[in-house]
Amino acid sequence: AAVLAAGAAGAWVGTAFSACLEASVSPAVRTQLLAARDTDTVTTRVFDVAQGYPWPATLPERVLRNAFSDTWDGREAELTDAERDALAAAVAAEDHRLAPINAGQGVGVLDTVESAAEVVARLGAEAERLLGRWGETG
Repeated sequence: AAVLAAGAAGAWVGTAFSACLEASVSPAVRTQLLAARDTDTVTTRVFDVAQGYPWPATLPERVLRNAFSDTWDGREAELTDAERDALAAAVAAEDHRLAPINAGQGVGVLDTVESAAEVVARLGAEAERLLGRWGETG
């Protein structure tokens, strides 16, 4: 509702769906998403660089902070094959002390596991309520 009221045509709400029943995340990732606060995220390129993804520098990702991002964010040029291999092993083992978990700042409002249909219904109802209230004061 806030982005629509500000004049945007839409909003990026991927994190709202990341803990859904239908999301293809492990139970451990879902638990970490539900426990995270909005201040637990960082915008970084370190995982893309370390994994050799050819994303442009202008398109970083937002992830839950972890030991890898805390150590290497902003120091991507210093990554060695050993760090890249450690990250690859962590990703394969789903060790999220090093492996990334994508999450936006909205992660702080995730507090329950819902279906995607429930998330859509809740987002729509909240937007309608807020836009209706803002329309009454204008």
